[in-house]
Amino acid sequence: METDKTIVAIELGSSKISGVAGQIQYDGSLRVMAYAWVPSSSCIRHGAVYNLDKTANAIADVVGRLDSILSTKIEKVYVGYNAKGLKSAISRVEHNFEEETVVSQEVIDDMFQQCSEIEYEGYVNLFQESQEYVVDNKRSTETDPMGVACRSLEGNYLNILLKKQVADYIGQCFVTAQVEIVDGYVAPMVQADAVLTDDDRMQGCALVDYGADTTTVSVYKNGMLRYLRVIPLGSALITRDLSVILKIEPEQAEQIKCAYGLCNLIGSQDTGETITLNDRKVTLKYIGDIIEARNEEIVRNVCAQIKASGYSEVLYAGIVLTGGGSQLRQLDKVFIDMMPSMRKPRLVTEPKCGVVWNEPRWKRGDGSQLSLLSVLAKGDVNCCELPKMDAIENIAPEDQNKVVQQSLFTEEGESAQEVRDRKEQEERRQAEVESVRNEEEARKEEESPRGGKKKNNVFKRWYESLMNMSENFFDDTEDKEHRENNTDNRP
Repeated sequence: METDKTIVAIELGSSKISGVAGQIQYDGSLRVMAYAWVPSSSCIRHGAVYNLDKTANAIADVVGRLDSILSTKIEKVYVGYNAKGLKSAISRVEHNFEEETVVSQEVIDDMFQQCSEIEYEGYVNLFQESQEYVVDNKRSTETDPMGVACRSLEGNYLNILLKKQVADYIGQCFVTAQVEIVDGYVAPMVQADAVLTDDDRMQGCALVDYGADTTTVSVYKNGMLRYLRVIPLGSALITRDLSVILKIEPEQAEQIKCAYGLCNLIGSQDTGETITLNDRKVTLKYIGDIIEARNEEIVRNVCAQIKASGYSEVLYAGIVLTGGGSQLRQLDKVFIDMMPSMRKPRLVTEPKCGVVWNEPRWKRGDGSQLSLLSVLAKGDVNCCELPKMDAIENIAPEDQNKVVQQSLFTEEGESAQEVRDRKEQEERRQAEVESVRNEEEARKEEESPRGGKKKNNVFKRWYESLMNMSENFFDDTEDKEHRENNTDNRP
């Protein structure tokens, strides 16, 4: 992939709305060029937007900050979404034949289409993926039944659903902020692509994203996602408990949480030791008890979801922990105590592709921005305006004295005209590449992929329909105002 493409990703988190701009290197690593964030606790709860105006302003603010850092105009973004209304659901479609028939691609495509037409009241189906097929009601299953002769075929499909109101609010906020979305991704799924190995998926594992306001559980087995749930509990509750019980500011409570964690589980820790908080002495044991109580509630919910998936006994790769809350000291011991039959949890804080850190303000290694990096890694469309070398010609004379004059030659010895010519060639080449890509994408939409393994990310299609609804709404409003004005002006 060309490194001249600048990809921009935005994530709507419960503690902050964050954005990152970067480039994907030839070796697949990510080069982070800019990072910006604003607090979101006043407009987003449990990953769901509840104040549209504040969220839209925050999105515009983040994009504006990235604009300033990059010294260019961001034209579009990729979006990662994860909220308490997000969940997986299994649907089944059965196809019966009058006589023994060889399964064709047409049959598989037709069943996949039937599944996509299944409606879930109050939810939007944003992602769909085929799993196994049952042939002639046999106990064994097929992942690709193409060419198999049978009289009946049952397809099992995994759907990722998001509450309709939550999905609509996300789209409306970007419309209001006037920020175009290239595509959207289920954050836990792209996170899995960034951190899990093929062995993890095949052997079976539970990816646990321990966030601030939500904790997401994704269960994989035999190479496929089997179960996904978002728990509306996170590490911010621990901070809140410490703040209320110890009567200290949230910032101080967060520092104590990070410093001591589950200190009661540390064998070498003297829990009788005391620290001074607002002229009061508090024992580390007391602090540990507060953190441990809330953390136990969260971990019990996580374990309950892993068991509810039906795969808890066959997850041989164990639990993979990520997210800001996963940094809680001794957290792995709690999982070992609650699920002793599983392997010791593995902590992951960065994508396996590797990251080149050109952004000095990025807080590395805490896992809190892993999903944002994962969305960035999915991008393949340039999101920023290409700089025009002849832009100075359009500057008004009275403003030209504000422009910093550059040398006639670059450090490489190129003249301004040579630079301009090279940039124009790059723009033409970029336009040709985009044209070819658009043609390929259009062809892919018309031609279904071969085989029984099919998946479809519906976010883009849903967002475009929302955009059309918004345009129709504004058109209808303008027509109504025009009619009212004409009525008022009648003699």
